[in-house]
Amino acid sequence: MKFLQEGTLANFLNRLTDLILLNMLWFLCCLPIFTIGASTCALYEVTMRYALFEEPPIVRTFFEAFKHSFKKATLLFLAFLAAGLFLALDLWCAILWGIPFKFLFIVVILAVFYFYLAVLSHVFPVLAYFDTGVRESVRRAFLFSMKNGVFTVFIMVINLLPVLAILTAPAYWGEILFLYLILGFSVISLLSSLHLVRLFDPERAAKAQQIEARQRRLKDEDRAEKDDTEEET
Repeated sequence: MKFLQEGTLANFLNRLTDLILLNMLWFLCCLPIFTIGASTCALYEVTMRYALFEEPPIVRTFFEAFKHSFKKATLLFLAFLAAGLFLALDLWCAILWGIPFKFLFIVVILAVFYFYLAVLSHVFPVLAYFDTGVRESVRRAFLFSMKNGVFTVFIMVINLLPVLAILTAPAYWGEILFLYLILGFSVISLLSSLHLVRLFDPERAAKAQQIEARQRRLKDEDRAEKDDTEEET
């Protein structure tokens, strides 16, 4: 969607408008709760195309991806929700119960939590990009998350940022929640996608970046020629 003519500020404002619209679509499609997985897949479908310098029609691309991935994404969401609740219950019990080797149990559960969050942060982008089955998506998500630990931690942190922000500044929870409902989740998805497309398909990402650089250079040269012509006249 382009409401303004080309230019640095115009491009920024156009992208900002796109991200606000995308965030609203994601939030509205998450409202039934069990559709969070399909909505997240559709969100990443759009933002990973942005990361590859494509300009997909937002609404049509989002709902096509939502419909296409609905069954598999919903199964993944329910499975990870159940696993997350089970791990949270285990951690709660390990903290409250007076059991032998309590500290060891807590460390083991936290380690499992790390792998759980690492796979969770990759599994829906994997499903959106590769369109694989449920088991294959989990397997690939695990392998990709272990491939580059630093970026995995980065993606995990920015995905948990809303919770961390509210815990850090509980007095501003309303403002933080409002910001994320308007824009935050699509921005998080875009930041993650900038790394994920290079992790999933480095050759395609590099080629897309070269094409974008070439097009930008041609535009700059064309703009410079127009400026020179205007000065001569």
